[in-house]
Amino acid sequence: MTDDYLQDPALMQEFLIESEELLQGMDQDMVALESTPSDADRLNRVFRALHTIKGTSGFLGFEPVVQVSHRAEDVLNLLRKNELQLTPRIMDALLRARDQLGVMLGDIRDSNTTTYDLSELLAELVTVQSAAVVTTVETPKAMAMAAAAGATNLPTLPQPAPLAINQIPASPPALPPLPLEAPAREPVASQTPTAASPARASSVAAVAEVPGKPAADTSMHTLRVDARKLDDLINLIGELVLERNRLMQLSRSFSGNKFDGQKMAEDLSLSTTRLSFITEELQTAGLKTRMVPIETVFRKFPRMVRDVSQALGKEVDLEVNGQDTELDKSMVEMIGDPLVHLVRNSLDHGVERTDVREAAGKSRRGKISLNANQQGDQIIITIADNGAGIDPDRIGRKAVEKGLVTPEHLRTLSKREILDFIFLPGFSTAATVTDISGRGVGMDVVRTNISRLNGVVEIDSNLGEGTTLRLRLPLTVAILPVLLVEVRNEAYALPLRSVQETRQVVRKEIHRIESMEVLQLRDGTLPLLRLSRLLGLPDSEESEGGGQRAVILHVGEKRLALLVDRLLGQESTVVKPLSAYLLRCPGLAGATISGDGHVRLVLDPTGLLKTASMSSAAMKAAVGSTR
Repeated sequence: MTDDYLQDPALMQEFLIESEELLQGMDQDMVALESTPSDADRLNRVFRALHTIKGTSGFLGFEPVVQVSHRAEDVLNLLRKNELQLTPRIMDALLRARDQLGVMLGDIRDSNTTTYDLSELLAELVTVQSAAVVTTVETPKAMAMAAAAGATNLPTLPQPAPLAINQIPASPPALPPLPLEAPAREPVASQTPTAASPARASSVAAVAEVPGKPAADTSMHTLRVDARKLDDLINLIGELVLERNRLMQLSRSFSGNKFDGQKMAEDLSLSTTRLSFITEELQTAGLKTRMVPIETVFRKFPRMVRDVSQALGKEVDLEVNGQDTELDKSMVEMIGDPLVHLVRNSLDHGVERTDVREAAGKSRRGKISLNANQQGDQIIITIADNGAGIDPDRIGRKAVEKGLVTPEHLRTLSKREILDFIFLPGFSTAATVTDISGRGVGMDVVRTNISRLNGVVEIDSNLGEGTTLRLRLPLTVAILPVLLVEVRNEAYALPLRSVQETRQVVRKEIHRIESMEVLQLRDGTLPLLRLSRLLGLPDSEESEGGGQRAVILHVGEKRLALLVDRLLGQESTVVKPLSAYLLRCPGLAGATISGDGHVRLVLDPTGLLKTASMSSAAMKAAVGSTR
C-alpha cells in the first residue's frame, strides 16, 4: 500500500474516532469479564472490537497496532472456544495489550513517529495462551499446542527490530506458528460501525487537519448524534422557513400600503406567537443534539477501580447505575477529572483494607456506588462507599490546628458545616502521603470546577458506615433559565433552578437574632440576606418600611431568603463569562444581554451565601473584640 491513505485526514479521523470508542468499550467489558468469565456476549464484543481495530490498522499500514491486536485476538479466540480458562494473568496481559493500543493510537493522533519494543508484550501474550490451555478436555488443538510447547519450554518470540508506528516493513517479522488460524484481515469496506458503535447514531466529524501537523484530540471535536434528534431539528427548521415566508409577506403588504390595520395587527400577533413557539422548540432540539450519555465518563471507572484497588491491596466492587442519563457534552468533558478524584478518594480513604473490614464485622469486599439521574433541570451524580466514613471530630481538630476556626466557633457548627472543611485548599487529614491521595490537593479543585459549572457539591458521612458525595449539575451550560430581580433600579438574574418560591414581605416578618436578620416563613425562620447590601448598594426606601419581595433560594442543603425590590419575571438567557478583571468577584456567575441591549449580571447563589457568611463572621469577630 502507499502513503496516500495516511494523507487523507478524513479517513484517519474516522479511524481514530472509531478505534478510541472501541477501546473505551473494551475497558468496561474486560473488567466485567473477570467476575463473569462465562459471559459469551461480552467476550464476543471484545473480540469484535479488537478484530475491527486490527483490520483497519492493517489497511492503513500501522503494523505495530496489527501485531499487538493479532496476538491479543488469538488469546480471545481461544477463550471464546473454551480452549483457555480466564485467569488473572491472562486478563493482565490483555489489559496491557489494550493499554499499548491506546498509547499507539494516541501517537497516531498526534502524528508522533515513535518506535516500540513490543517483544516482551507479544511474548507474554503467546505464553499465556500456551500455559493456560484447558487440560480437562484434550482437544486436538490443545494437544498440538501442548506438544509444541513442551513441559517446560514455552514458545518465545524472536527479537525483531523495534517498529515505528508508521513504518511498514516489506515483510512482517516472523512469529512462532500458532495452532489457531488467524482471521484474515477485512477490507476497509467492512470496517463500518458494528455492535460496538450503534447504527442509529450518525457520526459528526471535525474539520480535517492539515497533513503533517499534529492532530487535535478527536474526542473534543466530535459528537455522535441520534439521527432522530437531527430529524426533529430539520423539521423545526422547515417550520421556521415557513414562518419567515409569512413575515416577508406581511412586510411586503405593509410596504405596498395594501393592508388593513386591524387585520395586520392580528396577523403580526399570530406570526410572532408562532415564531416564539418555534424558536423555543428549536432551542430545545438544538440542545438535545449536544446531549450525550454520561456513560462516556462512567465507562473508565471499572478499569480504574480494578487497578487502584489492586495497588492498594483492597477488594472493592463497583456498582454503576444511570449510565443512560444524558448531559451536555461540554459538561461531560469537564466533570471527568473531578469524578476521577472522588472515586480515587473513596478507594484510598473510604474503603478499608480487608482485615480491617473483617475485624469490624463488615463484608470482606468493599463497595463503591456510582449513580446518575435527572431531577427536573438538574443532573444528580452520587458517589457512595460503605467504608470507614469521615470523623467530624477529627476534621474539627484539624481545622482548629490550622487556624481555620476557633474552638468556640467550632462548637456552633453543624456536622455538615464541619465536613465542608475538607473542600478548603490544602486541607488533609491523611497521615501519610501516597501517589493516590493525601497531599491536600484536589477536593478544593473539585468544588471549584463544579462551581464553575453552576453546580454544587454536597457531602454526607456516617462514621463506620461510609461516605456519600452528591454533585448537582445543570443539564446544560448553554441556556440558563433565570428569574429577573431589581435592586436600586438595576436588574439582576438569578438561576431559576435555585429558586424555590417568591413572596411579599412585610416589616413585622423580619426579626434579628444576634447580628443576623431572619425571615419568619410560615412555622419557621430562614436567614435573610439583603441583595443591596451584598452588592454594596444603599438600602432602598422600600426596605425601611417593608413591602419588598423575598426570593427563597435553595443552596445545597441550605435555604435562605434574598430580599429584593421587585420581581421582573422569568426568561431563558445565554450566560457569557466575565472578563479577567471580574472573574474573582464573589457572587457573580457571568453576564447576559437583555432584549433591550442592556448588560445584566447573573448572580451566583453559592457565592452570595459565602459572601454573607464571611460578613457575618467578621461582624461577630468585631463584636467579640469590643467586649
